[in-house]
Parts: sequence; structure tokens; C-alpha cells
Amino acid sequence: MFCKTEWKRQKRKDPAYRARENELQAIRRATKGTSVDDPVKARARSSKWKKDNSGRTVAQTTMRKAYVKLRTPLWLTEIDHERIQNEYKLSAILKKLTGQNWHVDHIIPLVGKNVSGLHVPGNLRVILGKDNLSKANKFEVI
Repeated sequence: MFCKTEWKRQKRKDPAYRARENELQAIRRATKGTSVDDPVKARARSSKWKKDNSGRTVAQTTMRKAYVKLRTPLWLTEIDHERIQNEYKLSAILKKLTGQNWHVDHIIPLVGKNVSGLHVPGNLRVILGKDNLSKANKFEVI
């Protein structure tokens, strides 16, 4: 018997299907105002959504903080905590200097589908915000 999830997985591998999905995604972005070409419109839309869904925004923020706390090991030293703070300070400095958004990225996501990382200095890096958002919650094993 052919499982429904297997059928969807096979369908996504088809180049024609992927091309059509990319086309539809571009249309969705353009019609919702989230086009990469118009970041001002995207920010305004995002701000409006956050304001309209403040309860959901608070819940997401709370969950994120809980994940970080859960994934921060007790064996970290003061120096490790200082190194973590320095990564966040570096991202703030880079934002001021370049005018671009910089994020502190967890190389191995805190809550991933196949693997979960820790909130430790060795798992952090400062990267451009757009690169971090395109990475999403993925970790590719090479």
C-alpha cells in the first residue's frame, strides 16, 4: 500500500512540481506584500500581524525562552556565559556598523526535527539575519 506521506514526498521530488510551487510561492509573496523587493511593506505587514495576534506572539516568545533555558547546560562556567553574551554584543555592534540585521545563530538548532543542539558558545555564530532566516530550523549532515 502506498502511504500518503510517501506520495507527498515523491511528488515534491518532481522538478515540474517544484517549479510550479516556486512560482506559486512568488505569487503569494507578491500578493501579501512580503516580497524581498519591498522589505518596508513586509515589515509593516509583520508588525500589523504581531499587533493583531499579540497573545500568540507572547506565547511564541515564551516558548523560545523556555527552549533556550532548557538547552543551556548547568555545567557552563562563567567564562562560557560571558562568551555567549559576547556573541550577542557582537551582533548588536555589527548591526550598528553595517545597518543590516545580524543574528546569533545556533549552528545545530535548539529544537530540530532530527537533531537538537545546546545553547553553548561552540554552537553559536553571528551571521546575517537574512541568511539565518533562510536557514530556518534546519541542520544538514554532511
